[in-house]
Amino acid sequence: MYSFPAWRRAPFIALLIIIFVIAYAPATTQGTATVRLSALISPSNISHLYISISSIQLHREGFLNWTTISQSFPVIDLLSPASQSTPQTITSASVPSGRYDSMKIIFSNSTVLISGQIRPVAAPPALDANMTMLVAPNGNCDLLLIVAFDYATLFADTPSLSFILVSASTA
Repeated sequence: MYSFPAWRRAPFIALLIIIFVIAYAPATTQGTATVRLSALISPSNISHLYISISSIQLHREGFLNWTTISQSFPVIDLLSPASQSTPQTITSASVPSGRYDSMKIIFSNSTVLISGQIRPVAAPPALDANMTMLVAPNGNCDLLLIVAFDYATLFADTPSLSFILVSASTA
């Protein structure tokens, strides 16, 4: 049995509780996550490929739930001119700080411009990216996703689009 009186044990127990709360409580600080999207392109009759995004989900390492970014996302042209030096920004959103290990981008619809004709394309399946993204408290993290797609499916009678993640890198 512990030989010290209760008044001596109380501060020790209080200190242990404080340490556990600090160690296991989720972060309450925020940081900014910027996500950019670019595509590997090759010369073809396709002059523009516009995609729309409905939401982005981020998974924080060590947690079960996902952080969902739902906002008005810009329409992205994946075949933007080569003169554009930086890839297009999908979002720059405030998220809880921490280490993120997975991302899911859910698309709403797409449009392709082939030889001057606009053709609707069904929404591609969600793009899953396994990556490491560290969002520091009150800091910024820039994530660049590079994708590739099959040009042949865009020329089909019923155009379709599916992405393959080529690279995910942070800056």
